[in-house]
Amino acid sequence: MKQVRIGLLGCGTVGGGFVRLVDSERARIRARYGIDLGIGRILVRNLAKERRGVDRALLTDCAVDVLDDGCDLIVELVGGIHSAGSYVRRAIANGRNVVTANKALLACAGGELFATAAASGVRIGFEASVCGGVPVIGALRRGLAGDSIEELTGILNGTSNYVLSRMEDGLTFADALALAQTNGFAEADPSLDVDGEDAAQKLAILAELAFDTPARKTIVTGIRGVTADDVAKARARGEVVRSIAEARRVAGGVELRVEPRCLPKGHALAAVRDEQNAVIVRGRAVGEIFLSGKGAGSMPTAAAVLADVIELAAAQGLDLRCRNPYCI
Repeated sequence: MKQVRIGLLGCGTVGGGFVRLVDSERARIRARYGIDLGIGRILVRNLAKERRGVDRALLTDCAVDVLDDGCDLIVELVGGIHSAGSYVRRAIANGRNVVTANKALLACAGGELFATAAASGVRIGFEASVCGGVPVIGALRRGLAGDSIEELTGILNGTSNYVLSRMEDGLTFADALALAQTNGFAEADPSLDVDGEDAAQKLAILAELAFDTPARKTIVTGIRGVTADDVAKARARGEVVRSIAEARRVAGGVELRVEPRCLPKGHALAAVRDEQNAVIVRGRAVGEIFLSGKGAGSMPTAAAVLADVIELAAAQGLDLRCRNPYCI
């Protein structure tokens, strides 16, 4: 049985979910893969805060206690760019594989971090950075590696999709957004979501994986300007309004676009409601592939983080062939 010790940076919504998921899935992972996952030190902002299912003895408010603790890999879930970037760079310098759900960091400095990791002989897992538990990054990196991608189209921001879904039910934008905040789908400052920047960051990550040419331009329009009248008129035409993120090949490169669009009700993305995410990938050989699921939340995102942890264990000399005799 191979022991794998994880250093965890951040124990908020996703981090706490990750700790609980490791605990609940530990026996299955031991039996299936022959590895025993354990959480080492955990970086938090507030040591006094109660955290369900988290051993308080593991907590620290000093990042060095986690980064230099001799763990096997680092999971970064603090978010943001500057501090998180410093932590990831130090982990790489220490020769540690890293798993992150930080879309903002990857959109800003992903190229540099991946190059540094490659030069240091380590890897960065980032499945959870886009669409939470929907395995779109794995599909692009592995499942579709043999095909040329022509276009990506999707709903990448659950907050905007939730707001537009409630507007379909008759609410105004302001009331729908307030309800999203009450139900935990929107932050107190929802600008990153409703102005389209969150979706644009995720789209940039997907485009980097999907295309072999750089983005030529990025156009971002949020949903603040969508009115109840717009939604009603779309319904009268047999359409729905969705915030669509699209990356496609154009002359001279790749164009990235995030904007509200009216879709016919028969469109695959028209049926995606509430906080759900979905992506349509169109390849030259495979045609269209549709992926959909919960794009955010504690446990779906934690599950994507854990999947990367298991995969990166293979990079540390583990045999991850499934021990279930019914697996091919």
